[in-house]
Amino acid sequence: MKTKLTAIAFLLLPTISTPTFADLTLTAGEFVQNTDGTVTHTPTGLIWQACSAGQTFEPSFGTCLGEAKTFQWQDDNDEKNSAINMTSDFAGQTDWRIPNLAELRSLVDLKKYQPTVNKSLFPQTPTGNYFLSSSTYTQSSSYQWAINFGQGIDTYTSYGYVRFVRGATVSFVISLKDFSDNGDGTVTHSKTGLTWQRCAVGQTWNDGGCEGKVTEYKQTEALKLTANTGGKTDWRLPTYKELLTIVDYSAHSPAANVVVFPDAPSDYFWTSTQVAGDGYNSYAWYVNFDNGSATYDGKTATHAARLVRGSMTSSTSSSTTPTTSGSVDLTATLTANPSPAKINQTLTYSATVTNKGKATATGTTLTFYVAPKFMSYTASSNGCELKNNGLSVVCQIGDLAAGANVTKTMNVIMQKVGGVSSSVLAKSNETDANPADNIGRTATGVRK
Repeated sequence: MKTKLTAIAFLLLPTISTPTFADLTLTAGEFVQNTDGTVTHTPTGLIWQACSAGQTFEPSFGTCLGEAKTFQWQDDNDEKNSAINMTSDFAGQTDWRIPNLAELRSLVDLKKYQPTVNKSLFPQTPTGNYFLSSSTYTQSSSYQWAINFGQGIDTYTSYGYVRFVRGATVSFVISLKDFSDNGDGTVTHSKTGLTWQRCAVGQTWNDGGCEGKVTEYKQTEALKLTANTGGKTDWRLPTYKELLTIVDYSAHSPAANVVVFPDAPSDYFWTSTQVAGDGYNSYAWYVNFDNGSATYDGKTATHAARLVRGSMTSSTSSSTTPTTSGSVDLTATLTANPSPAKINQTLTYSATVTNKGKATATGTTLTFYVAPKFMSYTASSNGCELKNNGLSVVCQIGDLAAGANVTKTMNVIMQKVGGVSSSVLAKSNETDANPADNIGRTATGVRK
């Protein structure tokens, strides 16, 4: 569970514009209760059905009648009723969909218990099973992320309740362009205004990485932690909501962006948020950075800590669903061969950029990121050049027609035993229809 994965060097990437789960807040005033059985979340523009699938909205009393139904995410014997294929025609709209994990989690209110949701906005919310999200569990494609609104915890499962949403998808993939390197072992997240220590408590920032062993604390001890880092002394333990803003659900072991947080451990990390409900005063929330799940534990248990400073802000994103007609949609994938590799052995990274959009992408580039502490660059494909003081290899592709793809390679010699996580970025001159998949990632082990 608490395995170590070594990170690549941190680099600022070009701007990628997308709503982010860090914008999501949970304040009753940010929700508008409509008269048609829907609820609007104003910061994101998302519109939710007040009732769960299987229930009926009763407008006279503003409540939900009947029992919520559970569904298999993908039932080979009943494809029509598989959640993956479900649609809804409600309140005069037909573009309802199942929310992703970040969107679904935005409804959780940890100040409440059984259910952990505003009952006026979402009446008769069932707590017996988990609510399915459209987010696939990274470590097994057979499962989906889901949330239990009894206690607010999440897990992975193949069946559960369904609540529909509509509006522009809110991404929960960490975008590198949203982080600024402060040059002192800290980064600032523009989406939230928070500044984070790049190393977990116990580790030491040195030469672009985090060295040393992570220290574990009881939650009562972790609450007292502070530091003098970057000339600031107001460092503290993050809240549940704050810590979730740096979880990268597209990765696992660790579920963190290892460019922003190098040498990030796959450990449990304490938050400062106490569990609500009678009899739970001795419990607090933590986030599992092996897979990104969040649950609670007794405060006397010992877990890791990462410190933060500042106040969390949120921004309002457009509620207009972006059009994909005539757009550019670049997707990047990355593989390593051999994997695992041996020390002093040549490893080849192969990256493919595909334009899944309907318009030509102009000025397309594909950028590999090099970790000099762990690998030595030797060669790359034609049209690729080592830049940024040896920290990146930029491949000039030019125009990439709709439906076309190009593959480029980079050869390195592995110099250090352990695990290495690497990434590649595709971009063009156009605004991308789905920028979340412009980054490709892979991890490989290095043996003696």
